[in-house]
Amino acid sequence: MSGHSLSNGKEGEAIQNPCKICLASLAKYACPRCNLAYCSVPCYQSEAHASCSEAFYKDWVMEELKDSSASPEDRQKVLEMLAKDQEQREEDEEDEMDDKVTSLNERLEGLDLDKDVSAVWSRLTPQEKEEFARMLQDGRLARLIEVWTPWWKLKCNQQRVLDPAHQATLSPADRLPEACAGVPDVHKMLMKIKPSDNCRFDVVNILTAYSFVARLHNGCHLECPVDSSQDLLDTCGVLRGLSCSSVGQGLQAVIDAVTMKSKDSDKFSSQFTLTLVRDVHLLVAGPGGHRGQTLTLNPGGLAQTSQDHSTTFMAAALSDLVRVMQAALAVLKIELKACKHQKDLDEQALKSHKSQVFRAEKKLQFLLSWMHHYGSAMHGLIPLIEFEIDTRQTEINDVDEIKSAVEEHMDKLKPLSLEDPDLETLDPITTDINDKETPFTLSTNDSEISSDALPNPLMEMRGNPKIVELN
Repeated sequence: MSGHSLSNGKEGEAIQNPCKICLASLAKYACPRCNLAYCSVPCYQSEAHASCSEAFYKDWVMEELKDSSASPEDRQKVLEMLAKDQEQREEDEEDEMDDKVTSLNERLEGLDLDKDVSAVWSRLTPQEKEEFARMLQDGRLARLIEVWTPWWKLKCNQQRVLDPAHQATLSPADRLPEACAGVPDVHKMLMKIKPSDNCRFDVVNILTAYSFVARLHNGCHLECPVDSSQDLLDTCGVLRGLSCSSVGQGLQAVIDAVTMKSKDSDKFSSQFTLTLVRDVHLLVAGPGGHRGQTLTLNPGGLAQTSQDHSTTFMAAALSDLVRVMQAALAVLKIELKACKHQKDLDEQALKSHKSQVFRAEKKLQFLLSWMHHYGSAMHGLIPLIEFEIDTRQTEINDVDEIKSAVEEHMDKLKPLSLEDPDLETLDPITTDINDKETPFTLSTNDSEISSDALPNPLMEMRGNPKIVELN
């Protein structure tokens, strides 16, 4: 059999090192050409590994021809036979692929790939299901999805000169969202009441949630408005009727909600939350930063100075959220009408969601109107947002430094050996390990950590004396 052995005869190794072809048996060998782990000859010669195994056999034949005493004519005949065989195999593969594509299209015809997931899966062949499982396991599926770059980070939207013609050529996810027209005047909404100063902190909270939801849906939040609206309501306290009184509260409230919402809180690392805060900074600063002015091209091609340039990104983000809520309302109305004919729909839950989305859309309209008149007040928050960024970055750096220092000094944390004769005289209930170890200090750029502050293994044994039995 081709390949070298990987087996060591230990039970349970099938789980740790499965065959990369069938995923069902223990991988005992590795392909000498691509180093793929496999279990048997059938797997080695399977279609999933055909390109490599055939190339291996071809190379082997070529090496044999070099070492053999065959005449040049015989060698040429063998090469021609190999070339014809390769061409025939490629033609057969292309025909088979065309047949598969046609057959798959026919089987999936009339199905909604987003909604009819179970029906789509049931119409796949066992081979297609196995291939899907392999792609999911080895990460090929994840690599097929291109990670979205937020529109507020694209250079074409950061430029001081914005060309409407160029904006029209961008995809909807990359294009600067158009500001909503016909927004009511905030003064007419409040009559004689002055808007609260906390509106600016509420905007920070909403922008943080917007960044999260847009990234969560990879820029496709408008394509699934009901799900996006639910994610916004779950993470944005302001859209649920709450109010923020500081920049830190506006930011942290969303981060806490995101962590609680996720089943796997480790997925949202400190670096990811820092990314959200940086997104808020870019949205508040606007195109070209908060210093200077943004120029736009009017239909005649002449440069025109925009006096409200600093609110461009914030108004675009709020307008984008208004459209999400309006689209969600339209879908929910349709689903409520369908409740009369479909008993599987929860009418009460749909009505509750619709009511929340309606109030959130009105709140966004109000803050968008406030932005037109008082948006310049957001500029004073930029230093505070930058302070939040610096603080969080420093915390991340400190943790990394401490981890590195501990890893470098782990050799100094030598546990007592059970064979040590002095161990017999120690009482694990009363003896402190620091009496037997030489104290040391871990130094970082900003602080020092004494060995006294590190966990004491023997102290931890007090709660569980069965960890170590001493004679």
